[in-house]
Amino acid sequence: MRKLLTTALLAAGLLGQAAQAAPVQWTIASGGNDHWYEFIDSNVTWDAAFAAAQGMSFMGMTGYLATVTSAGENRFASVTAAGGILAWLGASDAGNEGNFTWRDGPEVGQALTYTNWNPGEPNNCCGGENYLQTNFGAVMGWNDHGGPGNAGQVNGYLVEFSAANTVPEPASLALVMAAALAGVGVARRRGR
Repeated sequence: MRKLLTTALLAAGLLGQAAQAAPVQWTIASGGNDHWYEFIDSNVTWDAAFAAAQGMSFMGMTGYLATVTSAGENRFASVTAAGGILAWLGASDAGNEGNFTWRDGPEVGQALTYTNWNPGEPNNCCGGENYLQTNFGAVMGWNDHGGPGNAGQVNGYLVEFSAANTVPEPASLALVMAAALAGVGVARRRGR
């Protein structure tokens, strides 16, 4: 019976989920926006980070590469990125050189209204750089990187979760549990 219940719970997705560090909230009480942020310490290209962020969710909110829109958020994001490790953010100028826009999240398609470019950046160096990277050269400093000139550039990335990107839950926990328990009951009756 215990093995059957465990199997039903695994099938329902309630057990066996990969352990991850919990996202950190930038609360309104601390001057923030109440969004949640999670630094993913990996070595991936911007495109891979962009896709991975969209595949993440937290408390019903879909993830996206962070959209940093103020100096306060930039400070919080930089510290959240493991205290200053290079991290991809969600802006790019691919397809429209020199015009960086947010590529996902609540600000999708909008031009950057706040920036913290390092001196001389963005510079589209070395045959083309199309993606926003933070903590380059100095903590909180921005750089354009990746793209045609640096296609192999890999960093960690910062995922943001906000109520603006909330997705409806496919089923409540009670419904999932009821279905799992009903499956156990059917299997139990068949076993008699």
